[in-house]
Amino acid sequence: MIDYGSGPAHDELEITLFGPGFGEAIAVHLGENNWLLVDSCIDPATKGPATHAYLQAIGVQPKHVKTIVASHWHDDHVRGMSRLAAHYPDAEFMLSAVFNSDEASAFLAAYGGSAAPGLARGAKELFSVVAQRAEVSFLQQRFSVLELSANGRNVRVSALSPVPAAFAQSLAHFAQYLPRNVAQINHAPELRPNHEAVVLHIDFDGDAALLGSDLESHPTCGWGAVVSNAWCAARPTGSAYKVAHHGSYSGDHPNIWATLLGENPTACLTPFNRGHRLPSDEDKARIKANTAIAYLSSGATRRPEMDAAVLKRLEDICKKVSRVNSGFGAIRLRKLPAANWAVELFGAACAL
Repeated sequence: MIDYGSGPAHDELEITLFGPGFGEAIAVHLGENNWLLVDSCIDPATKGPATHAYLQAIGVQPKHVKTIVASHWHDDHVRGMSRLAAHYPDAEFMLSAVFNSDEASAFLAAYGGSAAPGLARGAKELFSVVAQRAEVSFLQQRFSVLELSANGRNVRVSALSPVPAAFAQSLAHFAQYLPRNVAQINHAPELRPNHEAVVLHIDFDGDAALLGSDLESHPTCGWGAVVSNAWCAARPTGSAYKVAHHGSYSGDHPNIWATLLGENPTACLTPFNRGHRLPSDEDKARIKANTAIAYLSSGATRRPEMDAAVLKRLEDICKKVSRVNSGFGAIRLRKLPAANWAVELFGAACAL
Protein backbone atom coordinates (compact mmCIF):
# COMPACT_ATOMS: atom_id res chain seq x y z
CA MET A 1 0.00 0.00 0.00
CA ILE A 2 1.06 3.60 -0.61
CA ASP A 3 2.12 5.63 2.42
CA TYR A 4 0.36 8.97 2.01
CA GLY A 5 1.73 10.48 5.21
CA SER A 6 -0.42 12.88 7.20
CA GLY A 7 -3.51 14.85 6.25
CA PRO A 8 -3.56 18.52 5.25
CA ALA A 9 -3.36 21.38 7.73
CA HIS A 10 -6.71 22.89 8.71
CA ASP A 11 -6.10 25.92 6.48
CA GLU A 12 -4.49 23.98 3.62
CA LEU A 13 -6.27 23.35 0.34
CA GLU A 14 -5.79 19.98 -1.28
CA ILE A 15 -6.65 18.31 -4.56
CA THR A 16 -5.56 14.68 -4.86
CA LEU A 17 -6.08 12.88 -8.16
CA PHE A 18 -6.00 9.07 -8.31
CA GLY A 19 -5.63 7.04 -11.50
CA PRO A 20 -4.56 3.46 -12.20
CA GLY A 21 -4.50 3.66 -16.00
CA PHE A 22 -8.22 2.93 -16.22
CA GLY A 23 -10.13 5.01 -13.74
CA GLU A 24 -10.19 8.40 -12.08
CA ALA A 25 -11.12 9.80 -8.67
CA ILE A 26 -10.52 13.07 -6.86
CA ALA A 27 -10.45 14.08 -3.19
CA VAL A 28 -10.64 17.80 -2.37
CA HIS A 29 -9.96 19.35 1.04
CA LEU A 30 -11.75 22.68 1.22
CA GLY A 31 -10.38 23.66 4.64
CA GLU A 32 -11.22 22.83 8.27
CA ASN A 33 -11.64 19.12 7.47
CA ASN A 34 -14.40 19.62 4.89
CA TRP A 35 -14.04 17.18 1.99
CA LEU A 36 -15.52 16.89 -1.50
CA LEU A 37 -15.17 13.62 -3.45
CA VAL A 38 -15.52 13.49 -7.23
CA ASP A 39 -15.90 10.22 -9.16
CA SER A 40 -14.49 6.86 -8.09
CA CYS A 41 -11.88 4.32 -9.12
CA ILE A 42 -10.46 1.19 -7.52
CA ASP A 43 -7.27 1.02 -5.48
CA PRO A 44 -5.59 -2.25 -6.55
CA ALA A 45 -4.10 -2.72 -3.06
CA THR A 46 -7.40 -2.57 -1.17
CA LYS A 47 -9.78 -3.58 -4.01
CA GLY A 48 -12.02 -0.78 -2.77
CA PRO A 49 -12.66 2.87 -3.72
CA ALA A 50 -9.36 4.74 -3.88
CA THR A 51 -10.60 7.90 -2.18
CA HIS A 52 -12.02 5.92 0.75
CA ALA A 53 -8.68 4.13 1.23
CA TYR A 54 -6.91 7.48 1.07
CA LEU A 55 -9.15 9.23 3.59
CA GLN A 56 -8.83 6.29 5.97
CA ALA A 57 -5.04 6.39 5.61
CA ILE A 58 -4.82 10.07 6.57
CA GLY A 59 -7.38 9.81 9.38
CA VAL A 60 -10.46 11.52 7.92
CA GLN A 61 -13.72 10.50 9.60
CA PRO A 62 -16.82 9.81 7.45
CA LYS A 63 -18.71 12.80 8.93
CA HIS A 64 -16.21 15.17 7.31
CA VAL A 65 -17.12 14.17 3.75
CA LYS A 66 -19.75 16.73 2.80
CA THR A 67 -20.51 15.99 -0.87
CA ILE A 68 -19.91 13.25 -3.45
CA VAL A 69 -20.23 14.09 -7.15
CA ALA A 70 -20.48 11.53 -9.95
CA SER A 71 -19.38 13.70 -12.88
CA HIS A 72 -20.77 11.21 -15.43
CA TRP A 73 -21.56 7.53 -15.66
CA HIS A 74 -18.69 6.02 -17.68
CA ASP A 75 -17.18 2.97 -16.02
CA ASP A 76 -13.72 4.49 -15.59
CA HIS A 77 -15.18 7.31 -13.47
CA VAL A 78 -17.68 5.46 -11.27
CA ARG A 79 -16.06 2.12 -10.42
CA GLY A 80 -16.80 1.52 -6.75
CA MET A 81 -19.15 4.53 -6.55
CA SER A 82 -21.93 2.58 -4.83
CA ARG A 83 -19.49 1.42 -2.14
CA LEU A 84 -18.02 4.90 -1.83
CA ALA A 85 -21.48 6.39 -1.28
CA ALA A 86 -22.27 3.70 1.31
CA HIS A 87 -19.13 4.63 3.29
CA TYR A 88 -20.37 8.24 3.56
CA PRO A 89 -24.15 8.03 4.05
CA ASP A 90 -24.42 11.60 5.36
CA ALA A 91 -22.70 13.16 2.35
CA GLU A 92 -24.92 14.76 -0.27
CA PHE A 93 -24.83 12.80 -3.53
CA MET A 94 -24.93 14.71 -6.83
CA LEU A 95 -24.84 13.81 -10.50
CA SER A 96 -25.43 15.35 -13.89
CA ALA A 97 -28.90 16.81 -14.39
CA VAL A 98 -29.24 14.98 -17.71
CA PHE A 99 -30.17 11.97 -15.57
CA ASN A 100 -33.14 13.82 -14.05
CA SER A 101 -35.61 12.63 -16.67
CA ASP A 102 -37.86 9.66 -17.37
CA GLU A 103 -35.69 8.61 -20.32
CA ALA A 104 -32.49 8.68 -18.27
CA SER A 105 -34.11 6.85 -15.35
CA ALA A 106 -35.31 4.15 -17.72
CA PHE A 107 -31.83 3.97 -19.26
CA LEU A 108 -30.15 3.50 -15.86
CA ALA A 109 -32.74 0.94 -14.81
CA ALA A 110 -32.41 -1.04 -18.04
CA TYR A 111 -28.62 -1.11 -18.04
CA GLY A 112 -28.16 -1.07 -14.28
CA GLY A 113 -30.73 -3.56 -13.05
CA SER A 114 -30.45 -7.25 -12.34
CA ALA A 115 -30.97 -8.12 -16.02
CA ALA A 116 -27.89 -6.22 -17.15
CA PRO A 117 -24.56 -8.04 -17.46
CA GLY A 118 -21.13 -6.99 -16.18
CA LEU A 119 -20.35 -4.75 -19.13
CA ALA A 120 -22.86 -2.17 -17.89
CA ARG A 121 -20.92 -1.46 -14.68
CA GLY A 122 -21.08 2.32 -14.93
CA ALA A 123 -24.85 2.34 -15.22
CA LYS A 124 -25.11 -0.26 -12.45
CA GLU A 125 -23.05 1.86 -10.07
CA LEU A 126 -25.24 4.93 -10.51
CA PHE A 127 -28.44 2.90 -10.50
CA SER A 128 -27.42 1.34 -7.17
CA VAL A 129 -26.69 4.70 -5.54
CA VAL A 130 -29.85 6.37 -6.84
CA ALA A 131 -31.96 3.40 -5.71
CA GLN A 132 -30.47 3.43 -2.21
CA ARG A 133 -30.47 7.17 -1.53
CA ALA A 134 -33.51 8.96 -0.20
CA GLU A 135 -32.36 12.14 -1.94
CA VAL A 136 -30.12 12.82 -4.95
CA SER A 137 -29.29 16.27 -6.30
CA PHE A 138 -28.84 17.01 -10.01
CA LEU A 139 -26.30 19.47 -11.39
CA GLN A 140 -26.20 21.70 -14.42
CA GLN A 141 -24.46 24.93 -15.39
CA ARG A 142 -24.54 27.63 -12.66
CA PHE A 143 -25.80 25.25 -9.96
CA SER A 144 -24.16 25.41 -6.54
CA VAL A 145 -22.52 22.20 -5.33
CA LEU A 146 -21.27 23.35 -1.95
CA GLU A 147 -20.76 26.61 -0.09
CA LEU A 148 -19.02 27.02 3.24
CA SER A 149 -16.75 29.25 5.28
CA ALA A 150 -13.39 27.78 6.30
CA ASN A 151 -10.51 29.59 7.99
CA GLY A 152 -12.16 32.93 7.32
CA ARG A 153 -12.42 32.20 3.58
CA ASN A 154 -15.61 31.74 1.61
CA VAL A 155 -15.44 28.57 -0.46
CA ARG A 156 -17.87 27.98 -3.30
CA VAL A 157 -18.05 24.94 -5.57
CA SER A 158 -20.12 25.44 -8.72
CA ALA A 159 -21.01 23.40 -11.81
CA LEU A 160 -20.00 24.85 -15.19
CA SER A 161 -21.72 22.04 -17.09
CA PRO A 162 -23.77 20.36 -18.44
CA VAL A 163 -25.23 23.24 -20.39
CA PRO A 164 -28.97 23.43 -21.28
CA ALA A 165 -28.34 22.68 -24.95
CA ALA A 166 -26.80 19.33 -24.01
CA PHE A 167 -30.04 18.10 -22.44
CA ALA A 168 -32.03 17.56 -25.63
CA GLN A 169 -29.15 15.72 -27.27
CA SER A 170 -28.61 13.50 -24.23
CA LEU A 171 -32.29 12.65 -23.89
CA ALA A 172 -32.41 11.68 -27.56
CA HIS A 173 -29.41 9.41 -27.01
CA PHE A 174 -30.98 7.79 -23.96
CA ALA A 175 -34.24 7.19 -25.78
CA GLN A 176 -32.42 5.75 -28.80
CA TYR A 177 -30.62 3.15 -26.69
CA LEU A 178 -33.50 2.07 -24.47
CA PRO A 179 -33.89 -1.69 -25.05
CA ARG A 180 -37.19 -3.00 -26.39
CA ASN A 181 -36.99 -6.11 -24.24
CA VAL A 182 -34.68 -7.68 -21.68
CA ALA A 183 -33.07 -9.99 -24.23
CA GLN A 184 -31.67 -7.02 -26.10
CA ILE A 185 -29.70 -5.68 -23.12
CA ASN A 186 -26.05 -6.46 -23.67
CA HIS A 187 -24.03 -3.39 -22.74
CA ALA A 188 -24.53 0.28 -21.97
CA PRO A 189 -23.34 2.49 -24.86
CA GLU A 190 -21.06 5.41 -24.04
CA LEU A 191 -23.14 8.02 -25.90
CA ARG A 192 -20.19 9.86 -27.41
CA PRO A 193 -19.33 12.68 -27.57
CA ASN A 194 -19.58 13.32 -23.84
CA HIS A 195 -21.65 16.43 -23.21
CA GLU A 196 -23.26 15.08 -20.02
CA ALA A 197 -20.18 15.47 -17.79
CA VAL A 198 -20.12 17.85 -14.81
CA VAL A 199 -17.23 20.32 -14.84
CA LEU A 200 -16.59 21.81 -11.39
CA HIS A 201 -15.18 25.22 -10.50
CA ILE A 202 -13.85 25.59 -6.94
CA ASP A 203 -13.55 29.18 -5.72
CA PHE A 204 -11.24 29.43 -2.71
CA ASP A 205 -12.15 33.04 -1.94
CA GLY A 206 -10.47 34.41 -5.08
CA ASP A 207 -8.10 31.57 -5.90
CA ALA A 208 -9.63 28.74 -7.88
CA ALA A 209 -9.31 25.26 -9.32
CA LEU A 210 -11.01 23.70 -12.35
CA LEU A 211 -11.95 20.01 -12.53
CA GLY A 212 -12.60 19.23 -16.18
CA SER A 213 -14.19 15.75 -15.89
CA ASP A 214 -14.53 14.17 -19.37
CA LEU A 215 -16.42 17.00 -21.05
CA GLU A 216 -15.68 17.17 -24.76
CA SER A 217 -15.55 20.14 -27.09
CA HIS A 218 -18.68 21.29 -28.94
CA PRO A 219 -19.75 24.87 -29.79
CA THR A 220 -23.22 24.63 -28.19
CA CYS A 221 -23.19 21.53 -25.97
CA GLY A 222 -19.62 21.15 -24.67
CA TRP A 223 -16.57 23.25 -23.85
CA GLY A 224 -17.42 25.84 -26.49
CA ALA A 225 -20.64 26.64 -24.64
CA VAL A 226 -18.83 26.77 -21.28
CA VAL A 227 -16.02 29.14 -22.27
CA SER A 228 -18.39 31.46 -24.16
CA ASN A 229 -20.80 31.76 -21.24
CA ALA A 230 -20.43 35.12 -19.48
CA TRP A 231 -21.15 33.71 -16.03
CA CYS A 232 -18.52 30.97 -16.40
CA ALA A 233 -15.96 33.41 -17.78
CA ALA A 234 -16.53 35.70 -14.78
CA ARG A 235 -15.42 33.02 -12.28
CA PRO A 236 -11.97 33.51 -10.72
CA THR A 237 -9.31 31.99 -12.96
CA GLY A 238 -7.91 28.66 -11.84
CA SER A 239 -4.36 28.09 -10.67
CA ALA A 240 -4.91 24.31 -10.77
CA TYR A 241 -6.56 22.22 -13.48
CA LYS A 242 -7.61 18.58 -13.66
CA VAL A 243 -7.27 18.25 -17.43
CA ALA A 244 -10.42 17.09 -19.19
CA HIS A 245 -10.87 13.73 -20.90
CA HIS A 246 -7.43 12.28 -20.13
CA GLY A 247 -5.74 15.06 -22.08
CA SER A 248 -7.46 14.17 -25.34
CA TYR A 249 -7.74 16.76 -28.11
CA SER A 250 -11.51 16.19 -28.09
CA GLY A 251 -11.66 17.42 -24.49
CA ASP A 252 -9.67 20.59 -25.09
CA HIS A 253 -10.50 24.14 -26.14
CA PRO A 254 -8.05 27.07 -26.42
CA ASN A 255 -10.22 29.27 -24.22
CA ILE A 256 -10.09 26.85 -21.30
CA TRP A 257 -6.51 28.00 -20.91
CA ALA A 258 -7.07 31.59 -22.01
CA THR A 259 -10.32 32.34 -20.14
CA LEU A 260 -10.87 29.91 -17.27
CA LEU A 261 -7.26 29.41 -16.13
CA GLY A 262 -4.49 31.73 -15.02
CA GLU A 263 -0.97 31.79 -16.41
CA ASN A 264 1.01 28.55 -16.09
CA PRO A 265 -1.49 26.63 -13.96
CA THR A 266 -0.58 23.40 -12.18
CA ALA A 267 -2.17 20.70 -14.35
CA CYS A 268 -2.78 17.04 -13.58
CA LEU A 269 -4.50 14.27 -15.51
CA THR A 270 -5.16 10.54 -15.58
CA PRO A 271 -4.32 8.27 -18.51
CA PHE A 272 -6.69 5.98 -20.38
CA ASN A 273 -4.96 2.73 -21.27
CA ARG A 274 -7.74 0.74 -22.87
CA GLY A 275 -8.12 0.69 -26.63
CA HIS A 276 -7.12 4.14 -27.88
CA ARG A 277 -4.52 5.25 -25.35
CA LEU A 278 -4.62 8.76 -23.90
CA PRO A 279 -2.88 11.11 -23.68
CA SER A 280 -1.05 10.70 -26.98
CA ASP A 281 2.35 12.27 -27.58
CA GLU A 282 0.58 15.05 -29.46
CA ASP A 283 -1.76 15.59 -26.51
CA LYS A 284 1.18 15.84 -24.12
CA ALA A 285 2.91 18.39 -26.33
CA ARG A 286 -0.27 20.48 -26.57
CA ILE A 287 -0.76 20.50 -22.80
CA LYS A 288 2.88 21.39 -22.15
CA ALA A 289 2.56 24.26 -24.60
CA ASN A 290 -0.06 25.73 -22.24
CA THR A 291 1.70 25.07 -18.93
CA ALA A 292 5.15 24.06 -17.75
CA ILE A 293 3.71 22.33 -14.66
CA ALA A 294 1.89 19.13 -15.64
CA TYR A 295 1.67 15.65 -14.10
CA LEU A 296 0.25 12.25 -15.03
CA SER A 297 -1.20 9.92 -12.38
CA SER A 298 0.32 6.85 -14.03
CA GLY A 299 3.06 6.55 -16.60
CA ALA A 300 2.75 2.76 -16.69
CA THR A 301 1.03 0.64 -19.27
CA ARG A 302 -1.37 -2.22 -18.59
CA ARG A 303 0.40 -4.26 -21.27
CA PRO A 304 2.93 -6.76 -19.83
CA GLU A 305 6.58 -5.93 -20.46
CA MET A 306 7.91 -8.94 -22.36
CA ASP A 307 9.03 -10.01 -25.79
CA ALA A 308 6.23 -9.51 -28.33
CA ALA A 309 6.42 -13.11 -29.59
CA VAL A 310 6.18 -14.51 -26.05
CA LEU A 311 3.28 -12.21 -25.25
CA LYS A 312 1.43 -13.31 -28.39
CA ARG A 313 1.84 -16.99 -27.46
CA LEU A 314 0.48 -16.31 -23.98
CA GLU A 315 -2.48 -14.39 -25.40
CA ASP A 316 -3.23 -17.34 -27.70
CA ILE A 317 -3.61 -19.71 -24.72
CA CYS A 318 -4.94 -17.31 -22.06
CA LYS A 319 -8.15 -15.35 -21.92
CA LYS A 320 -6.49 -12.26 -20.49
CA VAL A 321 -2.88 -11.27 -19.91
CA SER A 322 -2.20 -8.16 -17.85
CA ARG A 323 0.37 -6.72 -15.48
CA VAL A 324 0.25 -7.66 -11.81
CA ASN A 325 1.22 -4.06 -11.03
CA SER A 326 -1.52 -1.99 -12.63
CA GLY A 327 0.45 1.25 -12.43
CA PHE A 328 -1.73 2.92 -9.81
CA GLY A 329 -0.64 6.42 -8.86
CA ALA A 330 -1.76 9.66 -7.24
CA ILE A 331 -0.94 13.34 -7.62
CA ARG A 332 -1.43 15.49 -4.53
CA LEU A 333 -1.61 19.26 -4.76
CA ARG A 334 -1.58 21.23 -1.52
CA LYS A 335 -1.67 24.97 -1.04
CA LEU A 336 -1.46 27.25 1.98
CA PRO A 337 -2.89 30.78 1.77
CA ALA A 338 -0.85 33.08 -0.50
CA ALA A 339 1.44 30.20 -1.50
CA ASN A 340 1.91 28.21 -4.71
CA TRP A 341 0.68 24.65 -5.11
CA ALA A 342 3.06 22.08 -3.66
CA VAL A 343 3.08 18.83 -5.65
CA GLU A 344 3.64 15.30 -4.31
CA LEU A 345 3.70 12.19 -6.50
CA PHE A 346 2.80 8.71 -5.27
CA GLY A 347 3.05 5.28 -6.84
CA ALA A 348 3.33 5.40 -10.64
CA ALA A 349 2.60 9.14 -10.92
CA CYS A 350 5.13 11.15 -12.91
CA ALA A 351 5.78 14.43 -14.68
CA LEU A 352 3.97 14.70 -18.00
